[in-house]
Amino acid sequence: MLQKGEGQAIERGSTRTPPPPTASSHWAISQDATMTNRREFFQTTAAIAGSLIFPKAVFATPDHCFHFIHAASCKHWPVADPVQWSLENAHKPILERAADGLSKLTECDGDRIVRLVVRRCSLNLLEVHPGRVGVDHWGSHRADLKPFFKDHGLARPEIEVVLRDRKKEATTTLTGDSFLYGVPLASDFDLELFLSKWESRFEQEADDWQSAPGTSSGFAWTGIEDGFIPWTAMKSAWRQGCPGACLNCSGTTFWTNFGLRQVGMFNRCGFVEHVCRECRRSFKDESVDLKAWMAANLDEGVRPDAEMVWGRRVARTTKAHT
Repeated sequence: MLQKGEGQAIERGSTRTPPPPTASSHWAISQDATMTNRREFFQTTAAIAGSLIFPKAVFATPDHCFHFIHAASCKHWPVADPVQWSLENAHKPILERAADGLSKLTECDGDRIVRLVVRRCSLNLLEVHPGRVGVDHWGSHRADLKPFFKDHGLARPEIEVVLRDRKKEATTTLTGDSFLYGVPLASDFDLELFLSKWESRFEQEADDWQSAPGTSSGFAWTGIEDGFIPWTAMKSAWRQGCPGACLNCSGTTFWTNFGLRQVGMFNRCGFVEHVCRECRRSFKDESVDLKAWMAANLDEGVRPDAEMVWGRRVARTTKAHT
């Protein structure tokens, strides 16, 4: 049976040939393909960027673990998944300042959650891998990482440490030995000479009244260059014992310097310094009561005769009671 339409007879069941494409239809198809490609591009880019910033599913593995450290107290604790832990513990005092924000987020907001708790709660997030440690912190609110690095054996030069300041989104790369206690010995410090003199601390030697190189005390002894400490005074201190164990390797330390350091125009601060022979680090203690320390560690005959004030020797009238 035939039907008529638009002035033409068309057999039922036949396929009508579509009209030839026009310029406008080409443009529509091209735009649709472009929009699809663009959407796919942005979706793919966002997914890659998100995975680089912080994975959606964050969890610890045998060679990969997380720790939170409180910047003020330096208390630290391990977490299997920092995102999940933050959401589950939002009601606790440690996360109180971030609680409102956390209530509006889900596990899909991993990086936002980490940034929030780091910013609002003064927490640092450590991500520990073999040979590498990542640290998220907020500006100057970075914990003292030395205790953590010591406890976990991470204060080594082969460990890469990536510090990520989430406030500025800036990254700094250091090595693990940057988090050792103390400071490296000066390149011109003669450790072997000091060790040889320390070993002979119970002996009298011809050069005992010569100055120990590298010392700078703010005191003066008769016949000794201004500011330098004579070996005999160092030996006296060494005979009294040692300052204690090294904070890094628990090795034995020994005194290498003591005195008064100029602070500002008119004030001076007492200090003592000691060195670890094993890790070759120097430690300075400025909390010491220097008068009490000298009275306890220096024999009366080897105490300084004068103090250096504005480059001049000023006689000490209380030498015997230093």
